[in-house]
Amino acid sequence: MQRRFIALVFVSVFLAACASSSKAPVRSGDGEGVRINPKSGPVIEANVERLYPNKRLFVCQGTTVSNKPPTNGSNEVTSYSRMIVVDGKVPIVTAPANNACVSSGFGQRWGRLHKGLDITSRPASRVFSGGAGTILEAGQNGGYGLAILIDHGHGVYTRYAHLEYIEPGIKKGAYVHYGKPLGRMGRSGQVTGIHLHYEILTGTYQAGVWGRGLDARDPFSFPEWIDPRLE
Repeated sequence: MQRRFIALVFVSVFLAACASSSKAPVRSGDGEGVRINPKSGPVIEANVERLYPNKRLFVCQGTTVSNKPPTNGSNEVTSYSRMIVVDGKVPIVTAPANNACVSSGFGQRWGRLHKGLDITSRPASRVFSGGAGTILEAGQNGGYGLAILIDHGHGVYTRYAHLEYIEPGIKKGAYVHYGKPLGRMGRSGQVTGIHLHYEILTGTYQAGVWGRGLDARDPFSFPEWIDPRLE
């Protein structure tokens, strides 16, 4: 009986992992008490219609991240830029939500590749398009929960996963501009707490497989894109 109980507990923890990895990130608690560093930028209301990318990005206070990106002594991500340019072609927002902090990084996590960047905020922020493009997928996507995939051209895509809901009009074939509201951070799919799982992907898209086969890229590996609209 005891062995059976332990096995059931193990299975429950396993299924709670973020969709892009089979194991959960190392965190303190479930993220409900996340505090956002005030140096990130001005505090923005949770559900405003506009994206205000963080001026500075920090690992969430009180959170231990197993695949933590490079940070300084203040837990600030040192390689962060509000906008990046992917492969010299497409400008993309690095963290497409307001007042966000990092709850899990890109890279190896519990022996497997975590293919995106997990960010969260309290209260949960709206999620916005990281750049202009055409929606290829919007809806339930297995462990990703409610998810959206956008084609930004030149073989560059972004994925937004674990959403609480998807905004009206956000559907396959729709064109969205930079900063278009897509939904809100949630806990749909296989997750440990409310957050956005955000992927920057490159490659050739194949219909009918929910974006599988695209290459996940580290958002902190690209050069900065200077956009005067952010000043």
